[in-house]
Amino acid sequence: MVNQEKVKLMSRLASYEKRAKSDMDTMSYFRGDYVSYKSFLLMLGVSFSLLCFFFADFGGKFFDDMQMFIEYDFVAQGTEYLTIWLIFMVAYGLIGSVIYRKRYNDSKRRIDIYQKMLRDLKRM
Repeated sequence: MVNQEKVKLMSRLASYEKRAKSDMDTMSYFRGDYVSYKSFLLMLGVSFSLLCFFFADFGGKFFDDMQMFIEYDFVAQGTEYLTIWLIFMVAYGLIGSVIYRKRYNDSKRRIDIYQKMLRDLKRM
């Protein structure tokens, strides 16, 4: 006869395996490595976006008044851009590390449940 509990457990395991690809990928990293790597990618994207914004702002000032551009204070503008960039890096670094740490812990929790179900299936 077919054990109904075993069939139910196997169907739950199969449904989890269909959607667990991202959890398996996440668990291939150590927590610190995962958080650092994902935060680095986030900060790299933010840096690229800010660089595009700075070039657009700089180009707008250049084409707005070319006569005054020669007398423009590049050091002050560079300092302003650097300050904005540092603020964004600190903010996004902290936010990213919190978010990716939570994602890692959630994946770990789901993988632990999955492994517990596998152990239960093995005992049956």
